[in-house]
Amino acid sequence: MKILPKRPWLLAALGLLGVGSVCLAAAQPDYLSITEVDVEVESKNSVKTLDLEIKTKANIPVDGKSGAFGYGALSDGGNNLLVLVSHLPIDDSSHENPKSGFHTHILDLKAPTDACKDANFEVDLVNSGKNTGFDADYKYKIKGNEASVSDVPVSDLGDAGVETVVSFTLKPILDAAQKPSNLCVYVVEQK
Repeated sequence: MKILPKRPWLLAALGLLGVGSVCLAAAQPDYLSITEVDVEVESKNSVKTLDLEIKTKANIPVDGKSGAFGYGALSDGGNNLLVLVSHLPIDDSSHENPKSGFHTHILDLKAPTDACKDANFEVDLVNSGKNTGFDADYKYKIKGNEASVSDVPVSDLGDAGVETVVSFTLKPILDAAQKPSNLCVYVVEQK
């Protein structure tokens, strides 16, 4: 897939990933190593939907004990990122699997603030919360080393195409009430 970010900082960050992701990936578990990606867009009664399938080197843990990680499809230059993510014990979805913690979101990214200065990206919590796809109940499946998300309305992604697929880890920065004030995104691998 071709990466065509609309923002200069996103281009710079993705450019750095090409150099830095090899080092990061060496220290990361094999379930964050993407071996295959399939993205399909279908039209059904004038509504376009997206299906995403990801295969990894190792089985994806679904016990909720492997930390904050996930897989994402970036579209629209970093806006409207479709993610399949687990980050127990943070509860920000009414559709979260209680055992694995997995759920889906549509998120917006931004350049890292000082709170996330060593991250590749930061989740734009304010704009992400305004997105109708933030607390979406997209169909997903995780089995062995395969994860898929299906029937995502392309309109939820701003009618933009998928530019790249990534695996990532998250580092939440919590406020005094133990709610995330910042979510730092560390890209492990991109395809």
